[in-house]
Amino acid sequence: MTTGSRQRDPASAPREDSKRRRRRDRVPGGLGFRGVPDHLDYMTAGWRRRRSRITGLPEAQAGRSRGLRDRFGIRPYHRNPAHVLLAHPGVVATLVVALALVLRAVEVQQMAYTPIHDARSYMILGGDVASSGDYASDGHGAGGTRRGPSAYFAPGYPYLLGALDAVTGNPPLSASQVHVDRFAQAVLGTLVVGFVGLIALELFGVDLALLAMALAAIYPAMIELSSVLVAETLMVVFELAAVWSALRLRRSRDPLRWAAAAGVCAGLATLTHVNAILLVIPLGVAAAATTPVIGRRQMGGPAVVIVCTLLTLTPWLVRDELVMHRFVPITDEAGITLAGTYNATSPHSNPPYRWRYFREVPSLQGIARHASRMTEVQLDDKLQSSALTYIADHPSAPLGAFWHNSLRLLELAGSHAWKASAASIGLPLETAQIGVICFWVVGGLALLGLIAPPGLKAPGWLWLVPVLMWLSAALVNGETPRFRSAIDPFLILLAARGVARVADWIRPRPVAAATTGVVTRRWG
Repeated sequence: MTTGSRQRDPASAPREDSKRRRRRDRVPGGLGFRGVPDHLDYMTAGWRRRRSRITGLPEAQAGRSRGLRDRFGIRPYHRNPAHVLLAHPGVVATLVVALALVLRAVEVQQMAYTPIHDARSYMILGGDVASSGDYASDGHGAGGTRRGPSAYFAPGYPYLLGALDAVTGNPPLSASQVHVDRFAQAVLGTLVVGFVGLIALELFGVDLALLAMALAAIYPAMIELSSVLVAETLMVVFELAAVWSALRLRRSRDPLRWAAAAGVCAGLATLTHVNAILLVIPLGVAAAATTPVIGRRQMGGPAVVIVCTLLTLTPWLVRDELVMHRFVPITDEAGITLAGTYNATSPHSNPPYRWRYFREVPSLQGIARHASRMTEVQLDDKLQSSALTYIADHPSAPLGAFWHNSLRLLELAGSHAWKASAASIGLPLETAQIGVICFWVVGGLALLGLIAPPGLKAPGWLWLVPVLMWLSAALVNGETPRFRSAIDPFLILLAARGVARVADWIRPRPVAAATTGVVTRRWG
C-alpha cells in the first residue's frame, strides 16, 4: 500500500454511489429525480405500478405529466422567483384559498342585497327548521296551495340556513341573519375553489392544480354567486367532492371506500338540487373503470356508489312518505318547473322558452285559480300533466328549449337575457356584466383546452358530468350564472389546459440546437 493514499471504505461506497446517481439523475427543469418521487410528486410508487398496468406504459412514463415550469421553460435555480414560489405548492395553495375567501367576503360586504324569490323562501324554511326541526305545516304550500306540509324545495340548503339560524338566534329575514348567511355562502364558494384544485391535482399535477385554483379564485362568475343566497353553490361543493372521490378511487388501495364516499356526496348533492341525481351515471362509470384495481369485483364499485346514494336519500324519502302521504321523489317541484317552460306562451317570450312562474302564464290560469284548494302534490300532478300534454302536442319543444337555453348558458342570447337572469337572483347588473365578459374569456381558453396537451388528458367519464348538468339545465331553464354553476368548474379545468397549450406554443423548441450539434459532430 502506498503511504498517504486514500482507501475507500467499502461500507461507504454504496452511499457515495447513491449520491452520485441522484446528482446525475436530477431531472432538468424539475425539482425531483427520475423514478424517485419528491415532495411535489403526489403519485406513490404503488400508484405508478397500477397506472402502468392500466395504460400499458412503463412506470417511468406513467408518472406525472410536464408542469407549467417545463412548458414555460422556467429555469430551476434558487434565484428564479417563479421556481422558488412553485417549490412550495402547499404555501401557494393556502394563499390562493385565502385570496378566494377575501374576494368573496369583500363582495359580500360591498354589494347591497335583498333576498327575493327562492332566496327568501330558503330563509323562511331555514327559520322553520331552526324552530321545529322540519318545514312548518301551518303555512301555505308552494304555488299558493292550501295549508299543509311542503316538499317543494330540496332540504339541503334550507337545513344549512336553519343551522345558522339556530346558532345565531336571529330572526330568519333580519338584516343581520342575511349577512351571516351570505358570509356562509362565501365560505361555500371558497370550498368550490379548493375542490377545483384537488381535482386538477389528481388529473394534471401540481402546477396546473395551482393555476386552476387561481383561475377559480378570481373568476367573477363564481365570486358573484358566492355573494347571493342560491342553493346551487352548496350543490356544486358536493358535486365536486363526489368527482374528487371518484378520481381518488383510481389509485386507492381500498377503492370501495372512495366509491362509498362518491355515492354519499352524490346523495347530498341530490338533497340540495334534484338534478344532481344524474351524477350517479358518471360516478358509476368511474367505479366500473377501476376493474384492474378492484379485481374480480367488477360491479362492486358501481353497486357501492348506487347503494350509498340511495341510503343518503332514504331519510328524506321516508319523511316525504310520512308527511305528504304519498311517495315524493325528493321534491314535488317538477310540475311547476316543467309547466313554466313548456306552455303555449313560452316559445314567444323574450328570450324564447324563458321559464315563467305558472301564475304568469295565460294558458295555466285555470289551474292557478283552483290552486288554493289543492295540496302541493295535487298541483304538481296537474302542472306535470299540462306540461307533458304540451310536449306531446309539440314534439319539437324540447329541442327548441334546449337550443335557446344553451344560448343563454353561453351568454349569446343578448343582454336582455343575462339582465333578466341577474334580476331573478338580486344580482346588480354591473356585477353581472363583468361576469358575462369574463365567462367569454374563460370560454376562449376552455376551447383551447378541448385539444388536450400531451400528458394532460382526463378520463372520459369526467366530462360526462358537465354534459349531464348542461342537459338538465338547458332543457328547463338557462338562467346564468346560477344554472351554469355546476358546469363552470369544468370550464376552469379546460381553461387551465388551454393555458398549458398556449405555453407549449410560445416556448422555444430546442430542435435547432440539437440538430446543430449533430451536424457539428458529423462534419467537425
